[in-house]
Amino acid sequence: MPAWGGGGSMIISHKHKFIFIKTRKTSGTSMEISLSQFCGYDDIITPITYEDELVRQDLGGRLPQNYGDPREEQYRDHIRARKMNPRRVRHMGRYYNHIPAVEVRKHIGDDIWNEYFKFSIERHPYDTVVSHIHFHARKKNHWNFETELKRTLKKGYFVSHPVYSEGEKPIIDFVLNYEQLHRDLETLSDKLGFDVAAHYPRTKHKHRSDRRPARELLSPVARQEIYERCHVAFDSMGFER
Repeated sequence: MPAWGGGGSMIISHKHKFIFIKTRKTSGTSMEISLSQFCGYDDIITPITYEDELVRQDLGGRLPQNYGDPREEQYRDHIRARKMNPRRVRHMGRYYNHIPAVEVRKHIGDDIWNEYFKFSIERHPYDTVVSHIHFHARKKNHWNFETELKRTLKKGYFVSHPVYSEGEKPIIDFVLNYEQLHRDLETLSDKLGFDVAAHYPRTKHKHRSDRRPARELLSPVARQEIYERCHVAFDSMGFER
């Protein structure tokens, strides 16, 4: 049996003329599951994890489609049958996990890019770093915060702005603030013409046991490094240092 996997993706809706660009650890999977319930047959929906695909299916959302992998229909059949090999491999579509906005624009062309409403979600980089630490340590019985912090800083997945920017300039229309998500979901719903929040599930929120503010968990040196690497997000979103 073939195996598939996915961690993050994007949606282009020709039906509603919007493009969702997904960042990491920002409730993006919940956003995708919600949006997919309003998508049409011709819209582009890239894969998420198999477990989250089952959530999407149970809530009536459209499954991955039109993202350019010749195995798409077979993948959907396995989801519908709730049978999947647990091994993970990369999807080989034209549109893929965490594809940056500049590449989406290249694929769809300037006319559609300029016409459609483009949005993403950003989270305070301190919180993003801590979320990555707890997510990657979730299956470890014993782990050290500082060791995992060094690993996270080295990997750099917490740096989100390249996904929705060209260089250091955001090129999308709206970036939702994760810390004020309820408010910004209302703004987004008004723009799209349907209630995004009403269909918004909670996913991947059980990995962090230490609920102290991220600022308290990070040293001044770590905070400075995070700021220097994420200054675009700090400046454009008005995040406090």
